[in-house]
Amino acid sequence: MENWGLSEWLHWQESLNPKEIDLNLKRVGEVASRLDFKPPADRTFLIAGTNGKGTTLALIEDILIQKGLKVGSYTSPHLIKYNERICINKLPISDLKLIDAFKFIESVRDEVPLTYFEFGTLAAFKILNDLNCQAWLVEVGLGGRLDATNIITPSVSLITNVDFDHQEWLGETLEEIAREKAGIIARNIPSIFADFQVPKSIEQTAFEKKSDLHLLNRDFSWSSNGATLEWHGKDAVINSIMTPSDWAEGESSDLAAALMAIEIVDASLLPTTKELNHILKDFSVSGRFEIIEKKQTWILDVAHNPHAAVNLKKRLESLHPYKKITVILSMMQDKDVIATVAVLDDLVDHWVVCEMNTPRSHTAQTLQKKLTDYGITNIKVESELLEAFSNIKNHSKKNDRILVTGSFEIVGPAKKWLDSE
Repeated sequence: MENWGLSEWLHWQESLNPKEIDLNLKRVGEVASRLDFKPPADRTFLIAGTNGKGTTLALIEDILIQKGLKVGSYTSPHLIKYNERICINKLPISDLKLIDAFKFIESVRDEVPLTYFEFGTLAAFKILNDLNCQAWLVEVGLGGRLDATNIITPSVSLITNVDFDHQEWLGETLEEIAREKAGIIARNIPSIFADFQVPKSIEQTAFEKKSDLHLLNRDFSWSSNGATLEWHGKDAVINSIMTPSDWAEGESSDLAAALMAIEIVDASLLPTTKELNHILKDFSVSGRFEIIEKKQTWILDVAHNPHAAVNLKKRLESLHPYKKITVILSMMQDKDVIATVAVLDDLVDHWVVCEMNTPRSHTAQTLQKKLTDYGITNIKVESELLEAFSNIKNHSKKNDRILVTGSFEIVGPAKKWLDSE
């Protein structure tokens, strides 16, 4: 262990617990009690939700960095390198610092069977603490109530939205899923819900925890006049916001929630219109409608459920000139493939299905059958990801649009492949 590199540590962590996903705060809480970390009492953001967590976090991150703060962020999963999960002012942490944190956790773990995600979460919190980050931005991994990130007490709990995803672990109804996500609402700590329809369990949990719940279109809002956006918070207003032309309603709600969270913790950190427009001018999040121009236009988006697909479709429709696209698709076995595909199908000229390098992936043949049974005929099957990328590149015309979507596990390899081309 002493001379292990990062890959050896990560591979070993996968073997500690027999379950890949084992939602339970007892293990991670027990080991955390032996670690000396304490998040900033006034600037710790805990962010959950079905979709939009990464974008919301990135917006808060950019604003706080612009204000001169040292900002630590913890997100998951990663696209290419594990180091992306832990960033200081957007710079991924080094292998050495990760390994040092892993060694320390192992020295105090005392045979507690941590999962891969729990081990990484504890490492992240130790690193953010040791590097004296002035703000912590923490993205919930799965659900909320029993997610390893929920061992910290935030300054504000933010839930972007609730829709169907991860039903195997979170429940079959929206109220059951919402109840799990509402688990990040802390007692006497303010909270935010940033979608238009509010599940009863969100309001009930906030009431029980005596949390001041801020709701979209009641306590904060955004409105658009076409060219610009205006945000209204609790006491503050920011107008003439120039959002990216390819944003849809999801991104605008993410921005509204990000600004509300900042106003709650410290209104003096809210950006001016000029500062916010400077940030948004070049704002992007890897793997979220990320456009890479090569011979063709490649669009990378990790949308993996119908709710995310609806927002993705609106962003695709914003592109000019309008043209149909080729989609390279792969999805995990627990995802609703047809409901996701159905949202996008009328924009698609050709579907290409393939299998990802994970045992949780649908096979290409299974995806082909699902799409065929749905009534789609323009399907090409590719056995491997890299072959799919290369073959589509070689058989597409100049300026064609190619969308890679369905999972982090296909978008990450696509981004890595495109970066090497």
